[in-house]
Amino acid sequence: MSPNTRKLQRGSTAVELAIALPFLVFLMVGAMDFGRAYYHAVTAANAAGTGAFYGAQSNISSGHFDQIRAVAREDAKDIGAVTVTADRSCSCPSGTTVNCISGACAGYGAPRAYVRTRVVQSFPLMVPYPGVPRPDVGRTAFMRVQ
Repeated sequence: MSPNTRKLQRGSTAVELAIALPFLVFLMVGAMDFGRAYYHAVTAANAAGTGAFYGAQSNISSGHFDQIRAVAREDAKDIGAVTVTADRSCSCPSGTTVNCISGACAGYGAPRAYVRTRVVQSFPLMVPYPGVPRPDVGRTAFMRVQ
């Protein structure tokens, strides 16, 4: 192989690298964003579950919405600012929704109480991808009050 051929091969390798490198970096950053989004989704699911678990401990704690939201926010502090909503609903075994305080189920008695907690975060992308809006990562937990 002549010295000129080796120089041409080295030059073509540099050109190939210059063409492929931006694509590979973009692919790597995209994979990192996907992994971060997965981590944020799992953390949001855990925080929603923690808030619902706190509210489902008793009929009294199921009405402490401020404390339910505070417990969920504390569990999600690793991912930054989140929006937490909590509510309580009651239903009969037939599926009919009734008032939690004054409602009664025919032939059953007191209705079943449920607590729902939702944790949502506007996910911060590492790189603003063209045409991709900033996604929301959110999870909901639903538990029956004991």
